[in-house]
Amino acid sequence: MAPEHHDWTRHGAGRSLLWWPLSSFVLMAVFPDAGILPIVLSALALALVGVTGTVAARMLRRRLRARRAEGVPAALTAAVGDVVDEAVEKVESVIDPAAEPAAQRRAA
Repeated sequence: MAPEHHDWTRHGAGRSLLWWPLSSFVLMAVFPDAGILPIVLSALALALVGVTGTVAARMLRRRLRARRAEGVPAALTAAVGDVVDEAVEKVESVIDPAAEPAAQRRAA
């Protein structure tokens, strides 16, 4: 189930850029003679952190899902496959009663 997101929630680089006004204020307070360059660089750095964090989170999520899928017992996947095969046969028999069942077609 996907997590519930609110309309006001920012994601990825947008979330990290919420820190930009504070970081630019602090940079200008610490380095008043530096000019606009630190402000621009801080925005680029925060955007890079946001994009990198988003990509890393997606990669980690994929790895976790792959490991969970590998941990599924073979008997469970076989049982699910049998249930799906039976459901397909029932649907095919309703659609075309004169046709051979799917299991007989596969065996032939």
